[in-house]
Amino acid sequence: MQEERIDILNPDGSFAGYDCGRTEVHAKGLWHRTVHIWAFDKEGRVVFQLRSHLKENNPNLLDTSCAGHISAGDDSRHAGVRELHEEMGVVKTPEDLEYLFEATHENVLNDGTYFDNEYYDTYKITLNDEEAANLVPQPGEVDDFVWMTVEEFLEMHKAHPEKFVDHPKDYAWLAGGSNKNVAGSSREV
Repeated sequence: MQEERIDILNPDGSFAGYDCGRTEVHAKGLWHRTVHIWAFDKEGRVVFQLRSHLKENNPNLLDTSCAGHISAGDDSRHAGVRELHEEMGVVKTPEDLEYLFEATHENVLNDGTYFDNEYYDTYKITLNDEEAANLVPQPGEVDDFVWMTVEEFLEMHKAHPEKFVDHPKDYAWLAGGSNKNVAGSSREV
């Protein structure tokens, strides 16, 4: 299987004019695009994925409902739909994704061998009762799903931040509610 190709960005977020394989992107710390999706049920609970114990980065930590790289030539809405299907077994259309904000994230992991410099688009979806009850974790990516209210998340994150992947801008949005744009940019791709 050929490695996923990812469009490379300049530090200002503009397209650099070329793409690279995922391994090279993270070995060199090249800027790239990803997508985050927060899934809610009709009662307003949010689902967190428990990252697989097999993951290279942040194994066994609670993370966004769904997230992933945007393949070369793709856009965040289509990548989000693909990731929802792969990671959660949920079938949605690009129009089902409610755009929230764009943010940046810089992180060095694995004893300085993995560099994650990304611009990410964040979306919200609402799952119907059947979808919420029948989530399917992707083997090797997701071990389980954990539902909680925003209040339960805030309490757990305050008491045990080490149990979560670090996403301060996403968590600020969750804490502030869906009407606030905490990341500053409202550009939609």
